[in-house]
Amino acid sequence: MPPNYGCNGKGKKSMRQPAHWDLDYDVVVAGYGYAGGMSAIAANDDGAKTIILEKMRHFGGNSIVSGGSCVASANAGETLKYLRRMCLNTTDDGVLQAFARGLSELEGLLTRLAAEVGFQTKRERFVWLPGKERTQAEAMDESVPGGAAYPFPGAESLYTVSVSRNEAYKPFLWTTGTKAGATLFRVVHEHIKRRPIDLHLETPVKEFVTNEDGMVLGIVAEHKDQRFTVRARRAVILCTGGFEHNQRLQSHYLQIQNVVSMSPLGNTGDGILMAQKAGAALWHMWHLHGSYGFRFPDMPIAIRHAFRGYRVNSKLMAWIIVDRFGRRFMNEYPPASQDTLIRSLEYYDPDIQDYPRIPCYLIFDEEGRKLGPIGEPRSNDESFTYQWSQDNLREIEDGRIRRFGDIEALAGHLKVNADALQETIARWNKGCRLGSDPDFMRPPKTMMPVETPPFYTIAAWPIVTNTQGGPVHNARQQIVDPYGEPILRLYAAGELGSLFGHLYQLGGNNAECFVGGKIAGSNAAAEEPWC
Repeated sequence: MPPNYGCNGKGKKSMRQPAHWDLDYDVVVAGYGYAGGMSAIAANDDGAKTIILEKMRHFGGNSIVSGGSCVASANAGETLKYLRRMCLNTTDDGVLQAFARGLSELEGLLTRLAAEVGFQTKRERFVWLPGKERTQAEAMDESVPGGAAYPFPGAESLYTVSVSRNEAYKPFLWTTGTKAGATLFRVVHEHIKRRPIDLHLETPVKEFVTNEDGMVLGIVAEHKDQRFTVRARRAVILCTGGFEHNQRLQSHYLQIQNVVSMSPLGNTGDGILMAQKAGAALWHMWHLHGSYGFRFPDMPIAIRHAFRGYRVNSKLMAWIIVDRFGRRFMNEYPPASQDTLIRSLEYYDPDIQDYPRIPCYLIFDEEGRKLGPIGEPRSNDESFTYQWSQDNLREIEDGRIRRFGDIEALAGHLKVNADALQETIARWNKGCRLGSDPDFMRPPKTMMPVETPPFYTIAAWPIVTNTQGGPVHNARQQIVDPYGEPILRLYAAGELGSLFGHLYQLGGNNAECFVGGKIAGSNAAAEEPWC
């Protein structure tokens, strides 16, 4: 029998309440990363019978391959100042206030969760200097610790918290890359296993079941091509992540073209589309947490360059980057090297009617090759287990990185003007000798000359770690419509509609999963059952 569709009161088709529900819960959580896990834990602990439905064969999403650190706050009032400047009027102040409060409580929450399953947390980058703002020079100096990515008012209040790996850690064998995110996920997963929270894998949520007024009553899910209904007596929480692998949404909302993603393949914007159908407003859809990196036809996801986290101003970076004209166009190593760099690539040149920086090209020499791997693969899928070689020789032998005896031959391969490229490299090498980059202000101690043959190049593309956009939520994590009214019994947490709307704070998405997940789970559990 076909599903019974009706109108939800907002002009959208939605499935009406079925005569029989296949499963019955208080709270339904869609997606199992940090946000889904924390939402489920909070809902369960507040007395709600809870289920998690995860689309993919393996849980974890972006969370399990993340850097594993969460930004935290030593003073909520100061952190609120910082968040306001970070978001630059793109996020409702009530949401920022709730997040700042949550960040001030986050270390305690993570420490408690970790201790209960045999782990410990550690505090890093801590400096709390009330009444003293760091100067720009101090903010750029890693010897002056701090958890803020930018020297805005309130920056001194931020630090980071992570979980220390010990003998209690059991790896997730299908993942590739950093273990820090998996360590924090182990804490979350142990808590899920110790609670009566049902977890279903390979079970995507497909649509909401609503009444005539648009109130969410439950969901329709699918497992092995069989659809079934789940009643949510109290609420549904969407924790389905972003739209990193949805080309249609990218073409509609992103100015930049040819974006490739390093995120898990399941991030296709499902929650965004379902929320839109329910009448949700959207925000921050243009905002990407992204950088530059590499794509290859034999790999399902992209590989970001190997520099991540906070900039280390004494760490050499082997390469420079040039456009199709052989010219540098940016500081290759900004304060947050895995973020904002993608913006430098999105320039569209109306004279050539094209993007002259897509692709762009890394160039380095023999000494730079020896410095370490230029790529860092990460994967939440055992079908992709590529390991980048420490000396880059495997990639050279495979033709991923191209080698040339001189710059003229390299320029010929790139089809750029050889004189222009020679001039660019000569100017760069002169800056290395003088200890300054007058063109783009790259920190002197990160600069490395390109002068020892052979020379190497590899094409680089705009790489998305995760999107930030999605349905708008309020301070209670309720998804709201374009007029700011909550869509009844529908919540969101995590990267699905992140609060970061202008700049991204390192460790912020992880923190948002725990802060927002706790708020969403508790408020969902507090709803009066509709039946």
